[in-house]
Amino acid sequence: MKNTVLITSLIVALTFKIHSQVNYSVSWGTTDYDTLGGDYTSIMYDILPYPSIFAEEHEIDFGFSFPFFDSLYNSVTLDGAGVGYFQDSDDYSLYLFAGDYESHVFSGLPIFSDWRFKSDTVDGMAVLKVEWRNVGIDDDVSGSQPSDHIINFQVWFFENGTVELRFGDIDLANSPYYSDTDGFIWDDGESYGPWIGILNNDASEVYYISGTNDNISVITAEDDADIFYSIPPYGWYFRFTPDEISGSIENSTESNEFSVYPNPVLNEFRIRKDKEAVNRVSNVLVQVFDTTGKLVKAQYVENSEAINISEVPQGSYFVKITSDNLKSIIKEIIKH
Repeated sequence: MKNTVLITSLIVALTFKIHSQVNYSVSWGTTDYDTLGGDYTSIMYDILPYPSIFAEEHEIDFGFSFPFFDSLYNSVTLDGAGVGYFQDSDDYSLYLFAGDYESHVFSGLPIFSDWRFKSDTVDGMAVLKVEWRNVGIDDDVSGSQPSDHIINFQVWFFENGTVELRFGDIDLANSPYYSDTDGFIWDDGESYGPWIGILNNDASEVYYISGTNDNISVITAEDDADIFYSIPPYGWYFRFTPDEISGSIENSTESNEFSVYPNPVLNEFRIRKDKEAVNRVSNVLVQVFDTTGKLVKAQYVENSEAINISEVPQGSYFVKITSDNLKSIIKEIIKH
């Protein structure tokens, strides 16, 4: 595990509030919660007579290209404490109800804690689902008098870049290591979590969820980072959604440096760097949004390779083009 301080679904019944900044909007409300079953992978060290130790870190393949702060990733590294990062990160960039968790035993019986993941499809979209199931607070369950308590939560990584936390049964009433005014606490009463949030590599853009269930706030400055002081009720979710197309346009420009061809598009299109005599592009991120702002395609392109949108319905779309030394630009295309 990295040496750092822990800063840490789709069927929606009710959304209470939305907060927007530059790259993401943050929303919360209630949804369904079902523990992961079927063909899942457990991330445990098997210690007889029952599994009892989490692997510190585990790299999980998405099975798709996952867009996160204008970069694409094929995998994510997570650990049993609810934090994670991507391949090029120097520090954690995911704080997913982060605390200090462990599988545990109570009164001599295993609680059957687990940390697991599975690939799935929701409404035609690929999703990586990860669940921390019946975990306990590490200081509590490893102490001389462990209490009877459980924590269940999931994080879903959607193919369109959305990150969603879902909360199941969480019962910390008997634990002396949680306070409904101070969150997770050490023996000395100092708060250390839970942290909930995402941030880019240099922490120039952050989204931390703080406050309480009755007064949620979104913090967008690293210097103001703070924990979440409540335990989300069963069925609650927090969702980080990539910027709507309106936000993309506000933070983008029209430019003649790149063009999209052919347009209208039948099955695929290419990006051309018009200011270059040789038609070559390098390390350009291409994202395709529909008119509602939903991301339907994301791909890095090299040497003018094709972007295939044959499975996208006919209609109007916006193509967001981002390169290393160019502010993002927007082009409109028509799909036939």
